[in-house]
Amino acid sequence: MNLHDLRQAQVNYLERIEDVKKSREKLHKLRKKFVKDFSLEYLPNMPIEKYVIGQGKTNFCRRLERELDGLGRILGSNAFKFGVYYGITKNDPNIIYRNAKKWGDSPKSAYANLRPSLIKLIKDGKDNRLAEISKNKISPTFKGKILATYYPERYLNVFSNEHLDHFLKFFNLDTPSLIRSNPVLKRDALLQFKNEDEIMRDWSADLFGNFLYFEYPKRPRKKSELENNLLKDYLNPKFPINPVASEISLDILPNPHQSNQRNHNYNNSKPNYEKKNRLNKKLGDRGEKVVKDFEIIRLNKLNRPDLAKKVDRVSLKSDSLGYDILSYEHDNSKRYIEVKATRAKVGDANFFLTLNELNTAKENQNYYIYVVFDILSKNPKIWIINNPFNPENENINMTPISYRINIKTEKTN
Repeated sequence: MNLHDLRQAQVNYLERIEDVKKSREKLHKLRKKFVKDFSLEYLPNMPIEKYVIGQGKTNFCRRLERELDGLGRILGSNAFKFGVYYGITKNDPNIIYRNAKKWGDSPKSAYANLRPSLIKLIKDGKDNRLAEISKNKISPTFKGKILATYYPERYLNVFSNEHLDHFLKFFNLDTPSLIRSNPVLKRDALLQFKNEDEIMRDWSADLFGNFLYFEYPKRPRKKSELENNLLKDYLNPKFPINPVASEISLDILPNPHQSNQRNHNYNNSKPNYEKKNRLNKKLGDRGEKVVKDFEIIRLNKLNRPDLAKKVDRVSLKSDSLGYDILSYEHDNSKRYIEVKATRAKVGDANFFLTLNELNTAKENQNYYIYVVFDILSKNPKIWIINNPFNPENENINMTPISYRINIKTEKTN
């Protein structure tokens, strides 16, 4: 997650949040009516025809899927997700009751088994029993829609596992255990992230879901939506979920004489520094996540889980510190880490360093630069450079590329 991108997206969303709320008022009225019509008191005696899709427009499944589509989409997969339905299949045009085999040998027995699970799901949802919810046999997308409909302040209206992984990745929540976990826990992790953010903590789960889909980071784009060349420079790089980095060792070679540096074969095109800076921020953000995970693993291997828990991505709190990650040595001393990430394979390292970062390096001997190569792969490589600026390494060439201009003015008569 790039904190600046998130904050800019929040500003954009807040400018129209009242319009979003107003546009969703009708949907929420329909939701309340649905919950009233299909209350816990009604469900134990609900006949099969009032449950299945295919039997009119007022049944449980159709209203949940179609009438409340704007509160989270579950359209797109076949009707077997409901457990029982009334209709046809691809190979059989006869309109009859049908059922998923996991619920029973016939539609009648399947519904007799499914209805108690539906009631238990709603009761468990009320009491926030996530373990029981995860074990419930109702299909994941349908389960998610039911919970978000009955308890919209507690359950996120994002149901596709692909979308959940996409959002977790953008907020750097894609840990191995969470990615392997039930979608129920993934939704809960995203809501926890919302509740811990000082801007979004007061947003409803419904508004947060709307923000995720339509403002930041937005739903995953289909390939056909990515073919416009005018937008390709603004797309987010395709980072893999939960990358695991390993360390590599490289030697710093002597630099050619300074006079030879002028003999580079530059092309005649004007460098697009804005484009490079935009990409570098996105690569750097993901690189920080990779390095933080790497440091936690490193300290755990040193039998210092106490220090592993203290590894902090300080760049999310302030840009003024001159480093990105605060980690630790085995002896409890601090390790200050500046992260530089690149799409390039292992090789020469070229990166930008701010004056603040350089000054911080000169003031702290325990300062490290972690160069993350091949950041778009599942297995990026990290080259750890022990402070090359304290003392200064003569084999490292630094070239100033920008200047701060300060002009004092006075109004003319």
